[in-house]
Amino acid sequence: MVTKSLTDFSIQKNTIVKAVDKKVTNGLYDQSLHDSFKPSKFNIEEIELIISSIENKLRKIEIIYYSYFDSEYDPSIIVNNSMPLVGGLITNKVIETEFYYATNILKNRININTPELYKEFIDTNFRSMILMTASLYESIVKLTETLIKKIVLYDGKNLPSKSILLKVFILNWDKLVYLGYRKNDDFYDCYINHRTFIDKYLDQINLLRNSFIHGYSVNLEIDSVHREYVVTNRDTANFKPISGSKIIDELVLNKFTNEILVQTRRLTTDILDLFVIKLSRATKLPM
Repeated sequence: MVTKSLTDFSIQKNTIVKAVDKKVTNGLYDQSLHDSFKPSKFNIEEIELIISSIENKLRKIEIIYYSYFDSEYDPSIIVNNSMPLVGGLITNKVIETEFYYATNILKNRININTPELYKEFIDTNFRSMILMTASLYESIVKLTETLIKKIVLYDGKNLPSKSILLKVFILNWDKLVYLGYRKNDDFYDCYINHRTFIDKYLDQINLLRNSFIHGYSVNLEIDSVHREYVVTNRDTANFKPISGSKIIDELVLNKFTNEILVQTRRLTTDILDLFVIKLSRATKLPM
């Protein structure tokens, strides 16, 4: 039985929304700074929706991880292509979960009777977790680009995509700081504090995201030597091949998904907490 508390950003969300509303009411928000970036301008009235999207996506990632890749994960079913034995008898794989946040409670019970179906559940939810993570990162960029002065700029001829990838966002910010057009402020430092994870995992996540959207591979394979289910289609620049028969431990499925959940939650929490602090002191928007 899995019982977990899910992330709840209601305090941060309410504080940020109230602070933004106060700035707008007092004439401290300059809409023209966003209107100049048509058709990708940002609407300050969408702040609550953006934060709600961020926390909803993070909770979905948590539910997927705790249901399929944490204590209930059993790679032997996939590796052996057989259901577990209890007392010499073949049994079903039963996953029971209870998640809660605020006053909300979500209970679920999944009963899987074949190894093929279990593998399908693992493959499908791995895909969902990767896609949800990539989408969450784009929402974090959207929030940051709305509340601070624009980082990613366009010349007005080449229309930007509807969303900005986290990697594009950070690389643009790096260049602006390097050239002295922006100061190395607390917002930039917040992202810098997470660069070890971002630099190592972001390209891998994007590689998997693109494969899932445009391809058909499950991007997972059985390592028969170590009897593990591992992430394939890897970013070889950050997950370099190991000589011999050694396994890349970070690409073992449950370890890979754990790192994504833990570090993504830390990044998201730090950014929202920083906005709470900075908006209480800001004299104008965008900051």
